[in-house]
Amino acid sequence: MSKISLRFPYLIYLSIASVLIGVIIAPWFRDLPEQQSAADMMAHEMQHGLLEVPAVGAPQVAITVEQDPMNGWNVTLTTSNFTFTPHMVNSENVDNTGHAHLYVDGIKIARLYGPNFHIPFLSESEHEISVNLSSNDHSYYVIDGNRIAARATVTQEMNDQSAE
Repeated sequence: MSKISLRFPYLIYLSIASVLIGVIIAPWFRDLPEQQSAADMMAHEMQHGLLEVPAVGAPQVAITVEQDPMNGWNVTLTTSNFTFTPHMVNSENVDNTGHAHLYVDGIKIARLYGPNFHIPFLSESEHEISVNLSSNDHSYYVIDGNRIAARATVTQEMNDQSAE
């Protein structure tokens, strides 16, 4: 029994050393995707073209942002003269079809292929939620150089949420 008790502390030390070595060398053996900075996202946004359309018959969008009963915010888009076409993304443009880009405080958070989206968390403060309509090739629909877009402002309060 005494020989086992002398070896037991060494097993604990060996286990602790193995864990520490694993923690130290683990980052070398995993490939983590890099997070895009806000500047990188903005540069990407500038690569999208503009698709000028006449005001008569142009696609239109309105946005509603409501507190979700459980958590976060529910975004609902109402469009006219526009059809969501997720199956046609990255293909040639067809008039008044495509998808939308959703932004929170000017930072793109999602590409929308339908009228509904859930934002699960916002930091405590006032936020601008906006959406732009895009064609199948990701060009922004514009009228007289202005993007076809809609905006709403919400205020995330601590332990409570309300929309303005």
